[in-house]
Amino acid sequence: MDDFGKYYNEKFREDLNRFFDTIPENSKHHDNYDKTTYFIQYERLTHDHPHLNFISNPQEKINLGIALFLSVLVDEVCYTYYMPFYQEFKKLTNYPKFIGNCPSGCHYHFHPTDIFNAMNFSRYRGEGQNENRINFHDQFIHAIPVMEKEVKEFFRRYLISIDGNEFWQKCYNELPYKELSEII
Repeated sequence: MDDFGKYYNEKFREDLNRFFDTIPENSKHHDNYDKTTYFIQYERLTHDHPHLNFISNPQEKINLGIALFLSVLVDEVCYTYYMPFYQEFKKLTNYPKFIGNCPSGCHYHFHPTDIFNAMNFSRYRGEGQNENRINFHDQFIHAIPVMEKEVKEFFRRYLISIDGNEFWQKCYNELPYKELSEII
């Protein structure tokens, strides 16, 4: 499945649920913080854990990483800039939080770009020394218009109190690889 939009709308939720099915309860709900809030600790995305082994297709792993990036980014942007609307947003989306590892990093939310680093990391093989290294940037560039459309459409349909164009601009400011997308 090469098309990010198709993956995001048809398979992402299923893959996200399969991923969370492999995570221990105290990690995915971070020490039983709240059973409705899902957390992804950095280490759970690395090659040191088998949580992503259910995806054998490299393109689908890339799409999962980009979809996770988008979900975490949108959640963080809403929390940071639109706090009065965040609880309503959270009820509508229930997007996961991306945090560090326990014991010391688990109370810190990481930037979603670190999802790409985590998915390429292995403590035992070293970052960047992995034969399974995933190249996100080519697909990411082509996914930007899909992400923009999804974000704007969400606010147009479900949370009209927030200007989707303004919200997207805040997301766009946080995107990696965007310089390359302006060339395409």
